[in-house]
Formats: sequence, C-alpha cells, structure tokens
Amino acid sequence: MDKQWLKTYEQYKEKFRCKIDLESYFVNNKIGSVNVDVLEIGNVNLPTGKIIACDPLVDLGYTKPFLQDAMQGSFPVKIAVVPSEKYGDRYACVKVEFTKEKPVIYELAVTGEEEDTDSAEEGDIYGFSVDAGMGCVVDKATQDAFIKYFKMLEETQGADNPFDDLFDDLLAENASKYPKYQREDGDWVNWTIPETDLNIPIFQSGWGDGYYASYFGYDENKKLCGFYILFIDIEREYAEE
Repeated sequence: MDKQWLKTYEQYKEKFRCKIDLESYFVNNKIGSVNVDVLEIGNVNLPTGKIIACDPLVDLGYTKPFLQDAMQGSFPVKIAVVPSEKYGDRYACVKVEFTKEKPVIYELAVTGEEEDTDSAEEGDIYGFSVDAGMGCVVDKATQDAFIKYFKMLEETQGADNPFDDLFDDLLAENASKYPKYQREDGDWVNWTIPETDLNIPIFQSGWGDGYYASYFGYDENKKLCGFYILFIDIEREYAEE
C-alpha cells in the first residue's frame, strides 16, 4: 500500500461517506413515496474477509479487494427491491449483514487505486463499472477459485465467455425456481463453485450498466455491521422519474 495515498485518503475520506441511510432500505416499507421490499438470497461465504464487488460477467477475474477488512464467516445477503409494473422490479441496494446493529456511518469502500481523492468534490464517488447489467459480492478466495474453475472450462469445454458458458443457464434456472422479483431470464443467483464451499451471489444492478459505489457500515461503537452496494438513490431517482 502506498502510504502517501492512504494518508491523503484518510484526510479527505469524510467527504466520500454516503449521506443516504442505506439501512433504511432494509427496514422501511417505504422510502419517500416508493414501496420497498427485501429479497433474501442466501449467504455469502467470506473465508478471508477480503471483499470484492464487481461486474461478475466482465471483471471477476481482475478486480482488487477492498482495503477495509470484513468479518470472516458466512453472512446473509439481502436485496432492497423497488417493485414496479411500470419500471420493472429494480434492485436498489444489496447488503451483506454482519450484525443486527444499525450503522451510523457509511464509509466508502476503496481499493487503494482511487485517483485524485484530494481534489474530488463532495458527493463524488469511486466504485466499480457494470457493463453487463449485473453485480456481485465475493471473497478474494472465491475470486481465485473462480479463475481456476473457469480456466478449466476453457481448457475442457472451450468456454470463452462467463455469461454464455456459465451464468446464462444458472440465472434462468434460478428464476424458474424462485420467480419473485425476477424476470424470466433471471435477475439473481447464488451459485457455489463446484467442489468448494465458495459462492458467488450475483444480482441485477439497479437500472443496469453504470458506475456504482460500495460502503462499509459501522455502528455507534465503530464496529463493522454491514456492507452495502448502492445501485439506486430511491428518493432522488424515482422523484425525477
């Protein structure tokens, strides 16, 4: 880690904190005038506590883990959904729940590669790009196992695309089994890499392709209690619509 980068980020990190109460997405039935529901998609296994969030169909083999350490273990993954016949059921926020405590601070998740943190404006974000309409949250060990598994598919089955050669069928099968808040082709799946206990929760990324920030939530005792990926600022974006 570049010590100067870390020193600079620590000096300016308060301006990158999320001002939205992300936990409200998971405890309130409404945000503003918009109905919100919670979809539970199982647990994520975090054996090292080094978290990665990325587009799983494009960048899972390359994304670096966040500097902030998470807890080690298996933890529930929940999705705050905005149901809508007009706009479709949209996944507004994803949460990994470490404890039941309420966050009071949401610190931006960073990898140490963010540039110009000293000159960025209040409200600017750093995050990950989505180019295939999906996001995921995994452990660094899971990333390593996936790279190895997909290389095996390349060598034995001629695979060359994670969506076409793997996730397309998995998403559709999961949608058939669990249709709530999913389109026919699938909007989420929690897939375990064969012959491991390492799993990849994959989910629709709000409005689709874009650039999204992740946050670590800390309670009043400065203890980590949740990890969040924000896809939709519900009050602002639905008000604009």
